[in-house]
Amino acid sequence: MTGFGRGVTTTNNFQLTVEVRSVNHRFLEIYTKFPKEWLEAEMLAKKIFSQYVQRGKLDVVVNLKLMGNEASAFQINWSIIEAYKNAKEQLREVLPLEEKWTMEELFSLENALTYEKQEISSEELQEAVEHAVREAAEKLVVMRKREGQQLKNALLQYKAELKEQIEFIREFSQEAVKKYRDKLTERILEIAQVDAIEDRLIAEVALFADRVDIAEELDRLDSHFNQLEETLEESTSIGRKLDFLMQEMHREVNTIASKNQSSKVAVAVVQCKTVLEKMREQVQNIE
Repeated sequence: MTGFGRGVTTTNNFQLTVEVRSVNHRFLEIYTKFPKEWLEAEMLAKKIFSQYVQRGKLDVVVNLKLMGNEASAFQINWSIIEAYKNAKEQLREVLPLEEKWTMEELFSLENALTYEKQEISSEELQEAVEHAVREAAEKLVVMRKREGQQLKNALLQYKAELKEQIEFIREFSQEAVKKYRDKLTERILEIAQVDAIEDRLIAEVALFADRVDIAEELDRLDSHFNQLEETLEESTSIGRKLDFLMQEMHREVNTIASKNQSSKVAVAVVQCKTVLEKMREQVQNIE
């Protein structure tokens, strides 16, 4: 499911922000953008996110902002500046250079000004990352739950539409047997006497009825509907279970289609497949 979460840890020395975005995916994949030297913190972040999310593609970005007077971290390399000064004086003897120095010129001198990064201990960093990641993960879960409720309502609506078509199929499933019996009787009467065909007619109709019987498929579909409703009420990860239920429903509807001999039922089967495809697409978004 899609979602977004942000977590922030603020100390006297720095502010660490973690942002996570999730999109739909069949499995759990976590992509992180951490500084190279933060390998342990990156592994910790992935471990924590996997505790909150079981399915989806997560993109995690971390940002560190140092607090306080950062200017004091700049160091002036006087020897380098003196060397540049001497070089400039030698050039002025040959070229018409200005004697005045500008700040822009000073900052452009390589290695003349160096910046020493403020060191953060490994323990402090780990603690900050854990706090920000958990906050981001909790906010992500809240957003995903809201989307999950919407998906649940959509699936229940589709289930109601599907069940309506299944009830229609159940009602007209015996129509094919009756039509076959009438048609077979009519053709046999053209060449034989009534008293001579009754037993044979009953046997043929019985065989046909057995071939087109879909009672078991309809009963299994009813069972799948009940499982769907029960699964949607579970608080654990249900995506894979719903995937399986969708496969089983498709299987039953395809079997009904292969046995069908009624034009009315054929239309209903097409509607069932359309609704099932919509349900399958929604299920891919559920954790």
